[in-house]
Amino acid sequence: MTDVFISYSVSDEEQAKKVYSLLSEYGIKTFLAGISLEPGCNWSEEIKENLNKSQWVLFFATESACKSQAVQQELGGAWLSGKEIIPVIWDIQPSELPAWVKEKQAIDISKGNMELLKPVVDKIAKKIKSDEFVGGLILGALVASLIWAASKK
Repeated sequence: MTDVFISYSVSDEEQAKKVYSLLSEYGIKTFLAGISLEPGCNWSEEIKENLNKSQWVLFFATESACKSQAVQQELGGAWLSGKEIIPVIWDIQPSELPAWVKEKQAIDISKGNMELLKPVVDKIAKKIKSDEFVGGLILGALVASLIWAASKK
């Protein structure tokens, strides 16, 4: 399962890969097309599937990304499906964000300060671990209930 989907323009791939590495250090399952797509796969299906599975979308909001039709489609899909979209800007102003993310608080790394992303990544990692813990509790309760029901027969 993909936890975080990174939406970016190919011209910004170097920066996106740095953030992918940061997320990976935290053990967060991240989709970045330039790394995650396997040779020969149907890339548009893989992108849709991973966007649908993700809970968060990091939108690398650059001038080129805001002009990219593919990025706009990803953002529209994320917005329509209620994903948590986090804009990361470095060569535009928050007022230049596309309409559907303009009201989201952006992280400005224009001065090359990737450290600003660490609190966000830490928050995402904690939420994922909490969700996994709750999921484990629910699964454990279901298994215990099945065992108890089977023993009553």
